[in-house]
Amino acid sequence: MITINKSRLVFPWTIVLIASPLAIISWRTLAIHEPFWWPWIHFAALLIFLSLTFIKSTLKHFRRFTAIVAVIFLMGYGGGWEWGLIPLIRSSASWSLWITQAPKAVSEIALHFLRLSPALIILSFLLLTGRKRKEFYLIRGDIQAKVEKSRILGIKKPEPWIKIALIFSVVFASVTASFLITVNGFPLNSFVSNWFLIPIGLLIATMNAFNEEFTLRAAPLGEIEPIIGKLNSLLITATYFGLGHYFGVPSGVLGVLLSGFLGWFLGKSMIETKGFFVAWLVHFITDIPIFLFFIAGGV
Repeated sequence: MITINKSRLVFPWTIVLIASPLAIISWRTLAIHEPFWWPWIHFAALLIFLSLTFIKSTLKHFRRFTAIVAVIFLMGYGGGWEWGLIPLIRSSASWSLWITQAPKAVSEIALHFLRLSPALIILSFLLLTGRKRKEFYLIRGDIQAKVEKSRILGIKKPEPWIKIALIFSVVFASVTASFLITVNGFPLNSFVSNWFLIPIGLLIATMNAFNEEFTLRAAPLGEIEPIIGKLNSLLITATYFGLGHYFGVPSGVLGVLLSGFLGWFLGKSMIETKGFFVAWLVHFITDIPIFLFFIAGGV
């Protein structure tokens, strides 16, 4: 492990806060839509910090991490999915025309393949720069590895990760489903009439779980955990993940807190199992009610 002074934690924290939707949340919470030039300031700042990793030798270990976060921001994450390459494509006349003419199942799959593009770009970048899959957790891992003690989880004795993951998956999915039903009701008629879209919802949940777990967790964690340690890297990536879900489901402060906890939990599973499967499984199960409601339920 590379030794690092606590003062150098300022660099990755600064990168994440600049790249997160934190400023966007502030603008929209005040009911003032952010100026069109605002995300460009953030992106320029990220490029400046990326340049510093080439100039200052003490920051070179954060080069890949900064590049990954900059790519995620550019694709649309930091702009609340209203600024960036993916929103630009979605707002184009050709995309809009094609989406309106395509069947719902096809258009939804196409949209999530588009959203998968950041993961594919980052994966290619890591492989081309010499990183091995195990270095960014893109292997199955040891699902029987024991969960390390944590007061937050309240685990009194060592338990295998796969057991704890399944228990928490049910909890996360139940909380998500309860929130959706409370806000939207239970659209039984829509589920019945759109039953053929249920497999599409499951497929998209599979894709989204991979996309977010790899892009927002595995790739960043693989770069900074060896540098700043488990605790700090989990806090940074969980904060990044949580803030990005302010406009998600659930939304608002509750969405940030729940997503932040989920991000910490899934990041912990990656580090301790040294793999991707447990985190993906929990995320997939948690996403099932979301995408079934939105795609088959017509919410």
